[in-house]
Amino acid sequence: MKGIFFTPVIAVGVATWQWVDIAGTQCIQGKQTGIWSRQGTGKNLGVYLYGGGACFNVETCDVASSTNPKPGNPGSKGIFDARTDNPLVEYNWIAVPYCTGDVHAGEDAKVAYGAFRHFNGAPNLKLMMAHATQMHPDVQTIFITGESAGGFGAAASYATIRDFYPRARGVLVDDSGPVLDDEALPPCLQERWRQTWSLNKNIPSDCPCAGDEGNLASLWSYSKQRYPKDSFSLISSQNDATISTFFGYSGLNCHTAVPIGYNKLAGGLSRLAKTSPVYIIPGSVHTHTSSGEIYTRVVGGQALYKWIEQLMDPNQPDPTSVEPTAEEMLLELYNTSVVV
Repeated sequence: MKGIFFTPVIAVGVATWQWVDIAGTQCIQGKQTGIWSRQGTGKNLGVYLYGGGACFNVETCDVASSTNPKPGNPGSKGIFDARTDNPLVEYNWIAVPYCTGDVHAGEDAKVAYGAFRHFNGAPNLKLMMAHATQMHPDVQTIFITGESAGGFGAAASYATIRDFYPRARGVLVDDSGPVLDDEALPPCLQERWRQTWSLNKNIPSDCPCAGDEGNLASLWSYSKQRYPKDSFSLISSQNDATISTFFGYSGLNCHTAVPIGYNKLAGGLSRLAKTSPVYIIPGSVHTHTSSGEIYTRVVGGQALYKWIEQLMDPNQPDPTSVEPTAEEMLLELYNTSVVV
């Protein structure tokens, strides 16, 4: 077409994923798990946490990912793509399966919701990261990320992972695991998580977020203060349907069995965006970074992969938060309402 020019995207060769069993790890039912590992070309390391629900009441425990200690590898799309415009194309990777039901952040074995369960996410991470330091002893940047439950885990277990590389610079990209203020994420739900997963055992004891009830959102300001050279971010759809369902269990002071009517996500994202980099996507789609959407998504004129690239660059300031325009919200609503 005359007048339009396309820049070809060139793929580079990348190694294949290799499975590594990690002795001592346990899934929620006691089975051993491991990690997927992929060799890169530099001294930077990506740590990816799989998603798959969460176990914090009878209903959620029935559907949380818990029975597959060796899922398929993460593949080669999104942040794992071999295309040269991927800011992570040269990274070494370890990918952590999700089979503990505790957003990779729990500790303790206990009877919970009718069954004996190993909430072993945090001890698993420590064993996996100890192995990672043997594979990659010299790391310049550690990129910690995850989607859904893995996004929550990347934020909640950031210090657990990060402190294995004290001389590196850290970058957090939490995809669709929004740790928000008490208005958007009611304290009763936060307390349910703390009690079920013994969450406070994995949260730094000097963080205000390690309390008895709410205030998990203080994790954002605490992390920036503890790691001043690191960068922290959240990516979320404005009305993520999956997250809205889980947060819906906060109804009736966390006594509802029907998770409907939750509508506080967009407000919580906007408030967090005033103090931390948040990339807010119109609509209700859940997770964004392990698919081709990372290269096609543009909000407010800002391409998602370029926003992440700036976040990763130690020579640039963190990118500003991105929120959809009214026109973009209407367009997203129209596109999702069209019946094909």
